[in-house]
Amino acid sequence: MGLLTRSTLDSKINGAANVGQRAVRSASDAVDSASNQLPSLLDDLESSIQSGKNYDTDKLRRELQSKLKSARSQMNGANSLIADRLNDAAGYADDFVHDKPWHTLGAVAGLTLLVGFLAGRT
Repeated sequence: MGLLTRSTLDSKINGAANVGQRAVRSASDAVDSASNQLPSLLDDLESSIQSGKNYDTDKLRRELQSKLKSARSQMNGANSLIADRLNDAAGYADDFVHDKPWHTLGAVAGLTLLVGFLAGRT
């Protein structure tokens, strides 16, 4: 068991923070992408329904099902990406806690004292 130096702790904390930031960015990008595609999908559906007077019902049904299937697959892909990134961040934190349990306990105790001190000042 190696000694925990300030630089080692800083690098581990920065590594965990970087993984967390990447997870948040990926989740944000996926949500932005889905929210940008939703108005387009709704516009497509509305135009399909409005022009449905000129289509037979089977053709309109197939077109709507195709568009909904595409939107559903994009949402599933975004959900999968978010879950993967969050699992990576959780795995990194889990590995650190298992590799250095006493250091983690010390860091948590220090943070708890700091928060308690700051809360007591107000």
